[in-house]
Amino acid sequence: MTKPALIREQDAEIVMEGGECVRIDANTGKIIFSVASLPAGKEGALDPGHQDAHEIAYLIRGRVVFEFPNSTPKWVELREGDAVFIPEGEPYKVINVGEETALISWSLAPDLGRDWLTK
Repeated sequence: MTKPALIREQDAEIVMEGGECVRIDANTGKIIFSVASLPAGKEGALDPGHQDAHEIAYLIRGRVVFEFPNSTPKWVELREGDAVFIPEGEPYKVINVGEETALISWSLAPDLGRDWLTK
């Protein structure tokens, strides 16, 4: 993307990570923006973390717990309107502990370091 662009929901790429359905709205090589849904009682796959990239998750709807197996605190609970910063290389898993489908906004820069997300 080199100029302002409208991104429609139906044009996004869909990726499944465990029980989490991730809609990748933008992947410019400098930033990735996505929105994920996670049904109640389900968990996403263990993400190994991203070298050379910072990540922020913002909870739009629901209640989730992030598990950070290599850090203290190991568990971080997010409620609607909360965000969590995830430093580079930090593995994590998202678990929906609420009673409704959670909706999470993800921002990551500069990139995931995964071939399957490169367009």
